[in-house]
Formats: sequence, C-alpha cells, structure tokens
Amino acid sequence: MKLKIFPLYCLLVVILFSCVNDENEVKRITDFEDAPDEQSQNLRMIYSDSGLTKFHLYAKISETYTQPQHITNFRNYVKVDFFNSEGTMVSTLTAQSGVYDHTKEIVVVRDSVRLYNYKKDQTLETEELTWNKLDSTIRTDKQVVVNSPKELLTGKGLITKQDFSYFEILNPTGRILIKNEEE
Repeated sequence: MKLKIFPLYCLLVVILFSCVNDENEVKRITDFEDAPDEQSQNLRMIYSDSGLTKFHLYAKISETYTQPQHITNFRNYVKVDFFNSEGTMVSTLTAQSGVYDHTKEIVVVRDSVRLYNYKKDQTLETEELTWNKLDSTIRTDKQVVVNSPKELLTGKGLITKQDFSYFEILNPTGRILIKNEEE
C-alpha cells in the first residue's frame, strides 16, 4: 500500500514546487503603467447647467487618466454641439483628436478642425484650437480659413465665442468677396 502512495506523493511534491511565479514576469504581464484609468468607445456626454443643455460631446474613443494629471484623450473623431440659452443648437466643433484637461477646464482639438455656425452658414477650418469651457471662448494661433456665403477670410490666429457668432482673426492675410449669383 505504501508503494502505491509513494508515486502519488512524489507527483504532488513535484507539482507544488514547480509552480513558482517569477515576480518580474508577473509584473511585466500585468502592470500597465501607461493604461488609462477609464476607456470608452462611442462616448456620448450631455452637459447641462440649471436644466439647460450647454453642449453635447461625442468621441469615438475616450481615454481618461488621473495621474500624473487628470486628462481625457479623444481619438478617431470628436464632435461638440453647442447650444444657446433657448436650447437651440448654434454651432458644431469637429476634429480628429482632442485632449480635455479637467483641472484647467480646456479642450485642445487637433487635425482637420472645423467650427460651424448654423445661423450664418459660416465655417472655420484650422489644424488646432483651444476651447476654454470656463469663459466659452475658442482660440487658435494657427492658420485659419473662415468661409461664409459672402466671403472667404484667411489669416493666422483667431478668437471667438463657442457659438461662433462673431470672431476676430488676429493676423489677417487675405479676403475674397464671393459674388452672389442672384445679384
């Protein structure tokens, strides 16, 4: 009987002592130092204040980090619809990527950036701009093109409100009046 148990005992001892984890290997496989704290696909966020919608934000991929600073990265497309005090959508901002700094309350968007005002049928195009959520301003120091039914304006640097109802090109470089065919 003892002879039959001995091989089983030896097998058990081999199994127990063969299961040793290499601490460095475990850390290499499970430690994702650069991984986001939160990640989502097709993020849809509605921001309202006192029952009034201020903006809708949509991002294909959203990654939030809390350390070393609290930021959210938007990748593969980001869109923000802005609303006025009556709840009407007045402008839309789109870009391929963006970063929201939660501490400073600013969003920097890049790559194929467009800001469109629905009432004026006016479009701003640039490669990068910064939206300050605290004072509702949008600004850039990059090249800009503003296209409307009446004119095409170009320059470097721009400041506007998020509704894009007025704007100032800081260093204008060109203006082309568009002739209306009805005149």
